[in-house]
Amino acid sequence: MGDQVSVSIGIPFRNARRFLAAAVRSVFAQTHHDWELLLIDDGSTDGSIEVVRHLDDPRVRLVADGSHRGLCARLNQIATMARGTYLARMDADDVMHPERIERQLALLRTDPTVDLVDTATFTVDDDLTPLGIRGDRPLDARPEVVLRDGLLIHPTVTGRAEWFRRHPYDPVFVRAEDRELWIRTCGTTRFARLCQPLFFYRESPAGNLGNYLRTERTVRDILRRYGPPLVGARRTRLLVMRSRLKAMAYCLGTGLGLQGRLIGRRNRRLGTAEVREGRRVLAAILATRVSGLENDVPGPSAERAVPGEAAA
Repeated sequence: MGDQVSVSIGIPFRNARRFLAAAVRSVFAQTHHDWELLLIDDGSTDGSIEVVRHLDDPRVRLVADGSHRGLCARLNQIATMARGTYLARMDADDVMHPERIERQLALLRTDPTVDLVDTATFTVDDDLTPLGIRGDRPLDARPEVVLRDGLLIHPTVTGRAEWFRRHPYDPVFVRAEDRELWIRTCGTTRFARLCQPLFFYRESPAGNLGNYLRTERTVRDILRRYGPPLVGARRTRLLVMRSRLKAMAYCLGTGLGLQGRLIGRRNRRLGTAEVREGRRVLAAILATRVSGLENDVPGPSAERAVPGEAAA
C-alpha cells in the first residue's frame, strides 16, 4: 500500500466546482498534518477537476477516470486506496473545522475499542452563514434507535480504515447508504461522538424535495429489510408509515413555501457567541493559502462561497 500515513481524507466529488476549493482549503487548515488527501472525481462535467488539478503537495492524490459510478462506488474506492491507518470522509460542499482530524484521532487512539467517531456540526447555508447546530447530544446506538433515526452524521465520520474495507457501502441503498451501513454493523461496531461542532455542513434552506423523497423511499427499503428481526413486523409497519407521513409533510411544506422551517427543525438554534465563533473559524479556514488551488488569493482575504450543485 505504499508509505503509510496516519489518516487518509477522502473527498468524492461530482460537479462541485463552486464548492470544492473551500473543502480542500479546510483540509490544509487542519492542525494535524500527517494526512493524505484523496480527491476522487465521479465524472464531473463542470470543470471541477480544474480547481484541484494543479495542487502542489505530494500528500494529494487526484483520480479522474472520466466515469460516473456513484457515491457508494467512490467511497469504497477511497477505502481501497487509503494508505492511512485511519480514514476520514467529507463531502465536497462541506468544510472541516481545523481541529476535526486531530480531535477525532485522539479519541480513536485513546480508545482502541471505538471503530468510528463522528462530530456535531454547524449547519450553514450556501454562503457559509451559520444557521444551527446538529448532533451535539450523545449517541444512542441501540439497534432499534439506529433503525428509526439513523446514527452518525455521515460526512463527519472518521474511523479505522480497515473497518471500511471490511464493511463496504451497498450501492442498492442510494441516498441512504450510510444508514444501511450503520444498521448492518451496529451489532458488532462501537460508535462514538464528539459533541463539539467540528464541521460545517452545507444545507440550503430551499431544500431539494426530489432528493428528500428519494431518500425516504430508500429508508423504507431499509426498514423492510432490517426492521422485522430488530423490532418486529408491527413496529416495522409503523416506521414505514412514519416515513411516508414525513414525505407527505415535506411535499405539503414545500408547496406552502415552508421547507426552510421544516429543515430548520432538525437543528438547535445558535447563540450569539456560537455564531461569532463559527464565523471566526470559517474566516480562518478560507484565508488558508494552498499552493496550486484554483483562484487562490495571496494575503488574508477569504474567498466567498457561492451556491451551486451539491457534491456526489
